[in-house]
Amino acid sequence: MSDTIAAISTAVGPGAMSVVRLSGADALGISDRVFRGREHPSESSHKSVLLGEITGTDHHAIDQVLLLIMRSPNSYTGEDMVEISCHGGIAAPRLVLRRLVEEGARLAEPGEFTKRAFLNGKMDLAQAEAVSELVQALSEKALRVAVRQLKGDLSLRIGRAEAALLKQLALVEANIDFPEDEVETVDRPGLGGELGGIRRGLGSLLSSHGKGRFIKNGIDAVIVGKPNVGKSSLFNSLVGEDRVIVSEMPGTTRDVVDATVAVDGLLVNLHDTAGVLEARDSVEAAAVERTRASLDESDIVLVVMDASSPPDSADAEIIEQSADKCRMIVFNKIDLGDVDGHFGEGPEVRVSALKGQGLEGLLGELRSISEDMVGDLADEIVTNERHAICLGEALEAVERAEVALLEQLPLELVASDLRAALLGLGRITGSNASENLLDEIFSRFCIGK
Repeated sequence: MSDTIAAISTAVGPGAMSVVRLSGADALGISDRVFRGREHPSESSHKSVLLGEITGTDHHAIDQVLLLIMRSPNSYTGEDMVEISCHGGIAAPRLVLRRLVEEGARLAEPGEFTKRAFLNGKMDLAQAEAVSELVQALSEKALRVAVRQLKGDLSLRIGRAEAALLKQLALVEANIDFPEDEVETVDRPGLGGELGGIRRGLGSLLSSHGKGRFIKNGIDAVIVGKPNVGKSSLFNSLVGEDRVIVSEMPGTTRDVVDATVAVDGLLVNLHDTAGVLEARDSVEAAAVERTRASLDESDIVLVVMDASSPPDSADAEIIEQSADKCRMIVFNKIDLGDVDGHFGEGPEVRVSALKGQGLEGLLGELRSISEDMVGDLADEIVTNERHAICLGEALEAVERAEVALLEQLPLELVASDLRAALLGLGRITGSNASENLLDEIFSRFCIGK
């Protein structure tokens, strides 16, 4: 924390501009030594923007830059901080960074700027992790959830649960420490009711992690069907490019092929699979096995059938295999004919992947199913796996405390469980995070963030 750190905070490569960050006690002093302009950075006020040059040790200009001055404690890290906007590319930002190091800065470790922001009280640990979630967001909905977490919505919800637990723990410990004639005065039914409310709140938050997984990683939609019904043609049409070889010969696709498409601000991970029939050789056996594994792991199943011929026993077998899944029946090849019929549960759409007919209707159904799975984003949603684990630990501890109350077990056990619940929640916000945990979390950040 005593070092002044520096790093390139934008992607290295061709571009209009790059940003090099500098944070620490000597950030303004180092800036004075490398910057040439109308005024010295150390003499500038908070949020000043200076136009000038970064100069080398020979006083020749390296690049023309803009300096944004942010003074402690009103900066991202809580320290004196300078952001240098230079020209993009590879040479300019690297030479600027080299000059900062030559004048005493240390190269920042991954996530060190955000780690300093956490350690200096600018944000809690859940908010700090939201920075990484925001940078890595792959969809509009993932971005929205990350922004809310960065603003502190999740932290507020956790803080309310912590406050409620602390209140009940104080009552229990007061009874343990100051018993009146060794007679218990805790209202066990009343305390149980309070813990029940806390448990329901934590359970609701934990249950949102299922939606959070869809928002963060996307929904897995597997395309299945017997050979030569046009699965790969449909996959290519949805992806918008020829990712899979399309042939009239059955069995062309021998492996699961993946691609991701955006559907109304949500990612859908499409998986094209081999035709589900009895294998003729070891290669086809492996392909069929992977198809069945993808089917088991899927969130949505698109069962593709040939609309130009009546469904047969092979179609029926695939319908049966996907009976417990969220499913859509896709009748393909309507340009060759369109037989009547209804097969299985779930919405049905009729398309011609080859001609592009009916795809909007298919995407509309996919959008509707996806939105139902994610639900309303108005409530707080847990997307972070670590947070879900901590919530689960806290929830189990509260449940143990409820059982202890019902079974008239000693209050010391109730207090122990309540403290365990508080420890689990504290690991989310970082109020009791260990140094090893912090190192593990911030090591996953990119350098410069």
